[in-house]
Amino acid sequence: MAYRGQWRSRALLLCILAGCLQAALAGGRGLAQSSDGTYDAGEVECKAAEELCNKISCSGLIKFSCDPADSTNSKCTCVSGGLASCFPGSATVATPGGPKRLSQLSLGEQVLAVDASTGRLQFSPVYMWSSRRPSQAAQFVTVRTDAGLNITITPGHYLFAWRGAGAAAAAEAALPRPAAWPYVLPAQLVPGDVVPVAAADWSGDRRLVLARVTAVEREEGEGVYMPHTLTGAIIVDGVAASELTSLVPQVLAGSHVHRGLVAGLRLAFKAFPPHAVEAAVRSLSSLLHGGVADAAVSHQALFS
Repeated sequence: MAYRGQWRSRALLLCILAGCLQAALAGGRGLAQSSDGTYDAGEVECKAAEELCNKISCSGLIKFSCDPADSTNSKCTCVSGGLASCFPGSATVATPGGPKRLSQLSLGEQVLAVDASTGRLQFSPVYMWSSRRPSQAAQFVTVRTDAGLNITITPGHYLFAWRGAGAAAAAEAALPRPAAWPYVLPAQLVPGDVVPVAAADWSGDRRLVLARVTAVEREEGEGVYMPHTLTGAIIVDGVAASELTSLVPQVLAGSHVHRGLVAGLRLAFKAFPPHAVEAAVRSLSSLLHGGVADAAVSHQALFS
């Protein structure tokens, strides 16, 4: 029971830190947050207010409204992505037997992922689902690339990406070193940014290459699925994605968090009976997901 309590305390602390960081960053950019969760840009023109709105730190979707006849009524709202930070059930992963939708994937199955030490593609078992809710309504962001590989993901789920001037050169240098890849929320991406993708070559084999973002679109959908592999970097719809969410503040996100999670679970399984650890994971899931215990962990896959 003490072990379970420690996990709950740490998870809640991370959640609190993420919320405090978001409020601090938004406040530092000239936007006053009101009690209803909106940000007041003050008496500025709609275009200027929208520019301020797009600069706030938001792990969900940013919704902006402004009346040109009365720009003092502009509203900027961060619609939280919540803790349901995942992929839709229609998203696909590559398995040794061919592509498979996440809604059809089982715990313990092998999926294509990125080796954290070499940057090479390899198959890795899904050792845990931290979210698996087929009927959960959610907001998603679709990131499109010039490689024709597009990923749909919730706003609070980190991708790997390089942004701004010099992004292509920085990405080329870091591609063989996944531990150095930057963690970016999908809504922070703009056309021209660079992301790692698994493209098929002339022989049909997949290899990691870089692609440029061509569009970032927002939509609503149903079903949230978050599989975890032993690498911490899963290939979904051909795009390399992190297995971390904004529950971990962006300034702290990194491969060390994934390694710590795997090491902690392995230690727990060595110290406690498997059924006790599995029950603790479900309990933590229920605490974080509003009473829905949708997480599952595989002792066998974790030690494979």
